Amino acid sequence: MKNHPTQADMQALARLAAGDVDRLLCTRFLPASVQQGGLVLLAFHNELIRALAPARSAAVAGPMAGLVRLQWWREVLEQTRPPEHDLAPFVLEMLERGQARQVTLLRLVHSCEMELTGSRDLATWLGVMRDGPGALQRAVGEVLGVEDDDLLHRLEACGMAYGAGAMLRHWPAIQQSGRFIYPANEGALRQQGQAWLAELDWPRLPAPVRIAALPAVLAKRDLARGSAQAGQPRGVGDRAAVLWQGVKALRAFERG
Repeated sequence: MKNHPTQADMQALARLAAGDVDRLLCTRFLPASVQQGGLVLLAFHNELIRALAPARSAAVAGPMAGLVRLQWWREVLEQTRPPEHDLAPFVLEMLERGQARQVTLLRLVHSCEMELTGSRDLATWLGVMRDGPGALQRAVGEVLGVEDDDLLHRLEACGMAYGAGAMLRHWPAIQQSGRFIYPANEGALRQQGQAWLAELDWPRLPAPVRIAALPAVLAKRDLARGSAQAGQPRGVGDRAAVLWQGVKALRAFERG
């Protein structure tokens, strides 16, 4: 990526990432040196999620339109197709600088492909979560400079826990959306999300690395409330909890 991103670059990326309000809030606490990388990841993830929209009208178009979009991004990442998209050059620069791994970003593509074409069973859902929100949070760790495989695995658990909490948070709406949801009941989903939170093990996570695991703060709160929160905007308490943990984590990171 550019050594000194322009204000226009950052504003453009923020607009592309704006649909992911929760993760965007968490990204704001990343060190300034990797802010752009965090925004690129969110914007890239948002672009991939857009490919899932045709699933809502599968009777008309089927999954093909989404698969075509995902294949385009796969070829861009593999550098077999020109990066003819405003976001694509930023993604490729990030890879060239080694700030995220190609295999991690390809997992995000694979997650969406699985959601469009995979079986509607637990094994597929677990794969979608692992290679979707799990891989996204792993990529945040990579951008931050985390290299330890155990820590990166725990960050994947953070992403999956957040994904489970978000699914509970929007449970009724997701059921009507046509998206692939957890193939069991709400209580089992809560238990799975809490198991992933336990795998993250926040209290034993090195303080500087917590800056890459801030979605876990929201996951813990969402999993505790369940679908009773559906349709309600996030309260001040949620944002304050992220603010408190984000400031502490950033200070710990800056101290080294």
